[in-house]
Amino acid sequence: MHEIVANPAPQSDFSNIKCIEGFDRIRSEYSAYLCDESKLTPKPFDFLFFPKDEAELAAILCEMQRRKIHVTIAAARTGLVGGSVPSDGALVSLELLDQVQEVYFHAESNEWRVRAQTSVSLKSLETMLRFKQFPTLDQSTDAAVKRNLAQFKENAEHFFYPPDPTEMSASLGGSVVTNASGARTYRYGPTRAWVRGLRVYLANGEYLDIPRGKYFASPAGQFVVWTSKGEACNITIPDYAQPKTKSTAGLFAEPDMDLVDLFIGSEGVLGVVTSVEVALVKKEDKVSIIQFLDSDEQAVQLTLALRAEKRLQLDFLEFYSGNALNLLRNLQKTEPSTVGMPVIPDDAKSAIFIEMSFDPHAAQLDFSILEKVVASCGADLARSWAGYESRELDRFKVFRHMVPETINSILAERKKQYPGIHKLGTDMAVPDEHLEEIWALYKSRCDALGLEWAAFGHIGNNHIHVNIMPRNMDELEKGMQLYAEFAKKTVEFGGAVSAEHGIGKIKSHFLPLMFTPVQIQQMRNVKQALDPKGLLNPNNIFPAEVHA
Repeated sequence: MHEIVANPAPQSDFSNIKCIEGFDRIRSEYSAYLCDESKLTPKPFDFLFFPKDEAELAAILCEMQRRKIHVTIAAARTGLVGGSVPSDGALVSLELLDQVQEVYFHAESNEWRVRAQTSVSLKSLETMLRFKQFPTLDQSTDAAVKRNLAQFKENAEHFFYPPDPTEMSASLGGSVVTNASGARTYRYGPTRAWVRGLRVYLANGEYLDIPRGKYFASPAGQFVVWTSKGEACNITIPDYAQPKTKSTAGLFAEPDMDLVDLFIGSEGVLGVVTSVEVALVKKEDKVSIIQFLDSDEQAVQLTLALRAEKRLQLDFLEFYSGNALNLLRNLQKTEPSTVGMPVIPDDAKSAIFIEMSFDPHAAQLDFSILEKVVASCGADLARSWAGYESRELDRFKVFRHMVPETINSILAERKKQYPGIHKLGTDMAVPDEHLEEIWALYKSRCDALGLEWAAFGHIGNNHIHVNIMPRNMDELEKGMQLYAEFAKKTVEFGGAVSAEHGIGKIKSHFLPLMFTPVQIQQMRNVKQALDPKGLLNPNNIFPAEVHA
């Protein structure tokens, strides 16, 4: 079925909605809403709205459309590409839409699911699932909701939401519109794989309820959305192929695609996600291991060997370059209480961080397969850290996350002398067969230019974050040119210029490397069908256009 009917906008009085008017007042009293983690400087905008429910959101969208005013959507503002940074017009914060709405068992798919509003944070969702405590559901007057909650609490198993973005303060809806991923994407896939339904508000204030598995593109690659007034919005899916790797570059498109997938990763240019339904999986006991190695190249070889051993089912396969370990060593010396881990071995020149399931109650723990793979690459499993208690697993993750935090703090200090300086962090991924080549390029070119850099991240998906830390404006310019060189080579290898952060406003100039002008126009055509006046999230993915 490729036709869907939009629901009419719920009614609310626009004049009663909380609104901060005037850029000077917004800048002085609500400065936190001017940027996201990209630190992109906003352009002046006139309105900041705080809708408390969907009816108020609909009223805002209707009024902004009537006035032909651009609307930028924000939630947790943890994005790295400027997606929630206003260009002009109005900023709408969805932070008050932060309630879990239901947890229930879906018998047909044999899985537990959670339905929640867009601004529920990933961290709060994780905590609620871990302790099976859902305060808003306990207070619900809906008998079915309370019955399902009771059934969930009575279940002896524990469940979790698999997508594992590094920034757990991110909102659920934000992770959906960026198709966020993280370490566990290696085993479980990105956010897209776990979304079972969305509620999406269109620019005209009407909304679509889209369950996965109900609305599919026609053989000609089309969807038809009927407004409540009987007007047809004809959507033609772009005909490009997705890269054979992680990608959040541009709109998702594939033959016979599910309508729900059109909005996942769309960065808010097609509609506003207000409610999300996601699947859960049963929690297993895990062991985390940080394997220390003699070189970055040995880490690449071990990655290839671990991926080739199909008897090993790893949740994630992460990387610390030698210079990333050096940053952590220095931190251990200056702030030992901050690190909270054993001393990194002096002879460790690189490391691989893995997580896998195991049975802590087994009479004998068998790591023989892992031991053989590690030994085949000239390393020794005894030269590693390992932990399986929840406290230890959390410490290991904090240790991993301290690499980007340390880099950010270094750049913050340098900005005091050079305000225009910023980090340059790659977010590119290539197909499996090009991992060795792309890593050799990253390392050789950064070293050849004398840049300070460190690399870490999702090596299992060939998605390594190379962070260049310019020491002055000249190095910033060199780094930006090098970033463009990396992006060009990534596309030549069949990869993606953005693997998990999206395009946003910062990376739109890289989109033509991956897509032809015709293909980019196909994306614009999808936006124009759903947002004919071009008002939603201007300058995300491609420059804004306002239509009469």
